[in-house]
Amino acid sequence: MSDSSETNTGEPVLALVADAQVDLSPLTKRLWAEHIPHRVFSEQQQQLLYLADAGDLPRVKGWLEDWRNDSLDPHDLAPEIALSQQWLSLLQAPLTLIVGVLIVAAFLWMQTSNDWHRWLLAGESQWPQGRWLLQSYLEIGGWSFWRLSLLHFSFLHLLMNLLWWWVLARRIEQLDGKAALLLLLLIAGVSASAAQWWYAGPGFAGIAGINMALLAWISWRQKRFSLNYQLPGALLTVMVGWLLLTLLGDTLIPGLSGSFHGLHFAGLISGFLLAWIWPRGPAQRRATEITDDATL
Repeated sequence: MSDSSETNTGEPVLALVADAQVDLSPLTKRLWAEHIPHRVFSEQQQQLLYLADAGDLPRVKGWLEDWRNDSLDPHDLAPEIALSQQWLSLLQAPLTLIVGVLIVAAFLWMQTSNDWHRWLLAGESQWPQGRWLLQSYLEIGGWSFWRLSLLHFSFLHLLMNLLWWWVLARRIEQLDGKAALLLLLLIAGVSASAAQWWYAGPGFAGIAGINMALLAWISWRQKRFSLNYQLPGALLTVMVGWLLLTLLGDTLIPGLSGSFHGLHFAGLISGFLLAWIWPRGPAQRRATEITDDATL
């Protein structure tokens, strides 16, 4: 492991290079608690810790030394600092937070009104005879398909999907930016719902299709660009295995799992396609450039 001694105030600086398996969380928790902007990138089996402002490096060096000596304990943070750290984490992913709030609001609305039933039955009169016609999808419209992502039938359905949304979307928003997450949210939301309507007709809901697109995005870009989303690489394999298992079960005993297979698989495909065509972000390219310069 190594650290940088460059201190050009106002410019990003590479503060630490560590092996991929090293746990940097105690150090990054301390930095967030002290309101020091930073980011961790993965490049060539190494973790690169960048500070947004080189002027913070003198303060950080002491914590780096404590961290190397295993004497940096994030649990000794004052309660008000820990609370501030949590708020910072929320504010770093505003789009993720807004969508989460909308999902919870929609669930509360479903408990007090039946108006959501008309959302659920969009395109009912056109299925199945119109599922092969482009005109059917145009008449239903993108908004009618997308808004189904906000609806969840039970508290467990809501809890599981909201948890996955928070874990996956927050990492994408922080590492790839709001534009990338918004693109995934809109395109995967519409395409996954349209695919489920084609597959089994109306009567489905949930953000699971979008979540699968997020998972595909992270898995592809983690492998292609070695980006550090802080998620296990085998997660996609496990989830796809589970989807295939539920598909097999529903094929043998219709309705066994109650899963929306068109939603899930279309979400995966759209996520892979979007990850493939989306360029690497400016911050990620800059990290590579700085790393390359450091190795010259």
